[in-house]
Amino acid sequence: MSRYYLYVFALAAPLALGACTTDLISQEGSAGGYKAFEAVKAGDAILNRPGPADNATAARYYKKAAVLGGSWGQYKYANMLLDGKGVPQNKAAAADYYAKAAEQDNAWAQLRLGEMYSDGNGVTKDSARALELLTKSAAQKNAWAQFRLGEIYLDGTGTPKNVDRGVKNLTLSADQDNQWAQLRLGKLYVDGTGVKKDVSRGQKYLEQSAKQGNAFAQVALANLIYSTDPNRAKELLQTAAKAGDKTAIKRLREIK
Repeated sequence: MSRYYLYVFALAAPLALGACTTDLISQEGSAGGYKAFEAVKAGDAILNRPGPADNATAARYYKKAAVLGGSWGQYKYANMLLDGKGVPQNKAAAADYYAKAAEQDNAWAQLRLGEMYSDGNGVTKDSARALELLTKSAAQKNAWAQFRLGEIYLDGTGTPKNVDRGVKNLTLSADQDNQWAQLRLGKLYVDGTGVKKDVSRGQKYLEQSAKQGNAFAQVALANLIYSTDPNRAKELLQTAAKAGDKTAIKRLREIK
């Protein structure tokens, strides 16, 4: 697993936590669906309050929604179980709730369960199942699933390597402003790894990722432009260094 991928879900989880729960809205016609909708709203409200997070109370609301059959309740309760927030950590139970939500075409649940199968995290590693779930999520335009599929196809992880599919999925993700997809594409085009070398295109993707504060992209971009624009390169490295990037700190020492 690449060093920057460790940051992906730390960024993705808050987005998913506050995602628009359109499936819950569509369930309002039934008493159970409406109750699930209200329970998820209550859990979200608790986590969004100022001060220390009351994970235990939020988890109770999400569990209530999950038992009522709401896919977002199932997904969010699974998150709590997977991370051990508000409830004892139970990865097997998390996988079960993700599976229930995934069966209702919840793209985020498909993504998280696909990740679990891909990594063998709490479940028996199953690359074929992971690919199936991630493909379903990506088909719903989930940028993180598109990114992960791109990584899998480019690296040939649990499936035959397919650069075309990898680049296609990364591009779809990058077009939704996924900074990690932009970073990977930028480096691919700059290096010409598996694709026709296109430094201008690669720089464009690195610029987009760096603009979002991605320290790895800032370092890669700085290295790319240092010979032509050393002042800006140093500024990029300084920004990355302030974020704690060790490569940027080392590079700054080298060029002083």
